[in-house]
Amino acid sequence: MTTVSHYHYCVRCLAALVVLILQIACTPAEPRVYAVYSYHSDPPFTLPGEPTDLSRAWVERFNHWQEDIQLELVHIERADLNALVESGEPYLILWANPLWFSFRDPDVQASHRIFWDADIIVSLRSRPVRYTEPADLTGLHIGARQGHFYRDINKLAEQKLLNREDADRDYANYQKLLGGELDAYIMVRSSLLYWKEHGVDTSELFVAQTPHDTYSRHILLSQGRAELMPLLNAFIDHNADDPKWLAQLEYWGVTRLLDPFELELDELMELDADKQ
Repeated sequence: MTTVSHYHYCVRCLAALVVLILQIACTPAEPRVYAVYSYHSDPPFTLPGEPTDLSRAWVERFNHWQEDIQLELVHIERADLNALVESGEPYLILWANPLWFSFRDPDVQASHRIFWDADIIVSLRSRPVRYTEPADLTGLHIGARQGHFYRDINKLAEQKLLNREDADRDYANYQKLLGGELDAYIMVRSSLLYWKEHGVDTSELFVAQTPHDTYSRHILLSQGRAELMPLLNAFIDHNADDPKWLAQLEYWGVTRLLDPFELELDELMELDADKQ
């Protein structure tokens, strides 16, 4: 090869290398993928067999709203999630409150509030349980959710002052209540609101005016995922005023849970508990 030919060959190689580098530089980086866990097995958080539900819609909207990361929704049993948190593995948990996990991970962090919710005591109109405090459940057969901790109620069950029977879904407890197997059961207010909007017959139900517990729902992050907090908070704040998202919440019946001043059950449920 002559000196001139060698020179031209080197120029062509250099040009090809420059083109390759530019192609690599211009190729958009694949977004990082993170699992986000949800342990809820009731509507509106999960609706198996339906095109979407509250959890899937939230994750899909987040993934379309930005391009930096992608969330992948993973359904998990509460007991398995508890073990994961205790293991020290990094995590993101949707629809949770830090109080439920802080004793398992003292460094757990919470996003801005997504909406408010409550655990409510549901019984039959024909045999109403007028709950004001856990002691009111003494001697009763109470339905609860498997793997869930209920403040003071757990203690009563351990002391055998009430009979606690766990189920994996609210609807199972609802059927047991109608069948006379339970005196009352604990369910999530957002699920009952969904039922009322979507055809479940709640006409026989009595909802105690005092909830067992009220709380805010967030995304929880382990310390190993803390760098995602600003992006998640920005999305939550964006959704708070987004008409399309508010319309979806209206469909699922939970719009009124956005306002902390609308926590009274007689307002939320359009029920006057004293007249039931």
